[in-house]
Amino acid sequence: MGFRERWTKEFTKMLTDDERKAFSLWLEFSQGKISESDFQSKMDLSIMPKMLGKMSAARMNALEDEVDRLRKRVASLEDGASKKR
Repeated sequence: MGFRERWTKEFTKMLTDDERKAFSLWLEFSQGKISESDFQSKMDLSIMPKMLGKMSAARMNALEDEVDRLRKRVASLEDGASKKR
């Protein structure tokens, strides 16, 4: 599972039902599955600011987790390479 998929899965867990529906709609729009006019007509604009704030925080957390995961992997690879010498 790639970074985007892991992030999306973790992010949707922290959303309310209304926020989850808004996020799903936003994903459809960002992937070009629905038009901008459809997106605007279906989107509840009162939910967007809160969802975007959560999205930003979740993205930062996910990036920090990914950096930690990569650091551990590099350390493991370096350890393996030093043992082979």
